[in-house]
Amino acid sequence: MKYIKLLSIVFLLPAVWSHAQETKKNLQECIDMAMQNNLTMQSGKIAVQRAVDLQGTAFNIDATNVSLSQDPTSGGSPDNSLSVTQRFDFPTVYASRRGLLKAETDMERSNLEVKRNELVRLVSSVYYRMLYAKENIRILQAQDSIYKKFMFLATAKFKSGESNRLEQMNAERLCSENKMELQKAEKDFINLQLLVQKLLNTDEQIEPQEDFLPVAEIIFATEAFDIYQTPTEKQFSDIQKISEKQLSIARQQFLPSFNISLRNQMLVKSYNPYDISRERFDKGNFMGFEVGVGLPLFFGERMAKTKAAKREVEMVHLQRENALQNLQNEYETQMNEYRRAKTEMDYYTNTGRQQAENFTILSQVSYEKGEIGYIEYIQNLKSALEIYRQYADAVNNYNQIVLTINYLHGNK
Repeated sequence: MKYIKLLSIVFLLPAVWSHAQETKKNLQECIDMAMQNNLTMQSGKIAVQRAVDLQGTAFNIDATNVSLSQDPTSGGSPDNSLSVTQRFDFPTVYASRRGLLKAETDMERSNLEVKRNELVRLVSSVYYRMLYAKENIRILQAQDSIYKKFMFLATAKFKSGESNRLEQMNAERLCSENKMELQKAEKDFINLQLLVQKLLNTDEQIEPQEDFLPVAEIIFATEAFDIYQTPTEKQFSDIQKISEKQLSIARQQFLPSFNISLRNQMLVKSYNPYDISRERFDKGNFMGFEVGVGLPLFFGERMAKTKAAKREVEMVHLQRENALQNLQNEYETQMNEYRRAKTEMDYYTNTGRQQAENFTILSQVSYEKGEIGYIEYIQNLKSALEIYRQYADAVNNYNQIVLTINYLHGNK
């Protein structure tokens, strides 16, 4: 950036910002790494696969009942038989269950998309905060150089009797306060690195690739906010579909079920404790079947479950409407903040930084010509740095608002 070059001329900034063991990555590389390694994303992907696996349970048929009947008093009657019995729900029940399980799978995919969108926001936010922290450290290091020179001069003037102790004390105070603020800024940067490590699920110390504070790109500033294309709306839409499918299943509790039973005569000749004649029918074994229908004659429980399912549909609908209203209000609020932040950033970009550069250049020239003293020269440089700091604050505020707006749209 321009002001870094200008301040370097007067030997105020460190020549290099480096960490030997850190890995430099750009924002997209960090996002890609988070998508791959983040534990929340991994859990979400497993949840989707689990929902897909559960779709195989849609056609859940009751266990087949196999029974052997041997009556030693009934001779060769069909009461001595092997029976196979199976119960089935009404066919539409199975289709409804499959529809519910598919809707639950869609919801898990929506949940994963919401998690992805949130993770992109978090990684992007922390990444730009790291860049801001680096910029803040550079400015504080420059101020530290200024205050040290100011304290050296004030001490020399005090010892020579040219100034009183008050000026020296003030210089010491400014130098100490800036040193503490610099230490805090460096710790803040380390904390942000730790947060990035957590989000990316890595042991690497990540450092942003850029050596300056960039302005984040807003993707949707000129587009209307389509609330029905956001991950949040899709998530609530899928939840509503699930509640509707559950209501459909509850209503089908009133449908009949079916029972089918097949029997085959089976005699065990060695089992005849009463010595009764037990002979097979000469034409072959007796075979038979039974078909039954289960009718739900008592509706109290079923009606209560159906009413509860209806209430659930109504509740989810209201929750969805409330979520969409909150989303719309949040978007409008952020857009107002965006316009305010952009105005502030544009001022410092077009006017403020130019003034700071003029401060630096004119102070340098005036000091070299002897028109101003060293203390006034240092104070002017301090004022220039303060403008640069306000510019960095404005850019950081703008970036965070832009990232929030992109998040609300879905980071597509």
